[in-house]
Amino acid sequence: MEREGKNGKSWWKRFSQQKEEEVDHEIDVTLPQIRQAIHEYEQTLPKGVNRTVLLDDTQEIDTKRLKQHLAGVPKQRFFMSKETFHIVPEEERDVIYEMDQVQRALDLYMDQEQKLPLRKFQDTLQLDLTRLREGGYLQILPKRPYYVVDETLIVSLEPKQND
Repeated sequence: MEREGKNGKSWWKRFSQQKEEEVDHEIDVTLPQIRQAIHEYEQTLPKGVNRTVLLDDTQEIDTKRLKQHLAGVPKQRFFMSKETFHIVPEEERDVIYEMDQVQRALDLYMDQEQKLPLRKFQDTLQLDLTRLREGGYLQILPKRPYYVVDETLIVSLEPKQND
């Protein structure tokens, strides 16, 4: 004889019954909100593990893993550079693939040449992408300029602002 609990179900049925899946609440988020959520998520990761664990093969961010840092799951899709951690909305995702290629080219150039491939007569640290292309470091010449941010040699779409 099965004993019934308060809600009329036996303890075995309550115990073995599958927990119903919660429906994810979809929300609109801004780029700064997704950046903040990723930063908070990264703080919970073990030492030596970085935010790229959020990425799939296309470098799309798995936003479902960020829902505890947001008020729900973003409706929008976001992508992130594996090399620079630059985050963009879906419609700009081509930028991250190009940026990763430029970052890898710069790293290889620095390893071999021991100097920065900068454009001459520039106040900013703008990369000479033609030199990287002609040297065989880049297969395709990028459409936009890239800059070196600082001594970390991270590539950026915008020059570092002088304070």
